[in-house]
Amino acid sequence: MNAKAVFLDRDKTILLPHGGEKYIYRVEDFFIPESYIEALRNLIESGFLLFVVTNQGRIAKGHLTEEDVEELHHCLDLILKYNGVFITKYEFCPHNPRGSLAPYNVICGCRKPKTGMIDVICDSRDIHKAGSWMVGDSEIDMLAGRNSGLRTIQVMTGSEYDSRYADFIEIDLVSAVSRILKEDEKSG
Repeated sequence: MNAKAVFLDRDKTILLPHGGEKYIYRVEDFFIPESYIEALRNLIESGFLLFVVTNQGRIAKGHLTEEDVEELHHCLDLILKYNGVFITKYEFCPHNPRGSLAPYNVICGCRKPKTGMIDVICDSRDIHKAGSWMVGDSEIDMLAGRNSGLRTIQVMTGSEYDSRYADFIEIDLVSAVSRILKEDEKSG
């Protein structure tokens, strides 16, 4: 049986930066609203698997390491699990062709808007793409989702303009989850 999934961008989708921070590097750089945790729990209770797919091209620029990203994901995972939310898998792309740090400064197939991270997950699991979603704050998230055959929702927590590639545009993750559950009910 095919599983339904929600692929989530990380920064400015699940994690919101403290203050005026532009990038999230460390645990102290972000917060997760309680309402977001509850919304993610609602997705799980409705039978969705959750996956995080995030570009971390600042690795290629030497601003952080893969270990830094894994440490942040470990901390995020502890917070979420403590609150009854289970992310099935975290995938991140460390590449950026504009970076200066080899071997990360290359063009790859995993950096969104390419579909490599989503493909890896879908290939290793029985994911029903037509019943699954990509939620993110940027046009590249919407392109990655659309090119993977997923329905897409752009949240406006990290963007100032609407993506023409979004199937739906919602104000934040709570509204996005509400939309997913409403659409899932219609098709179920």
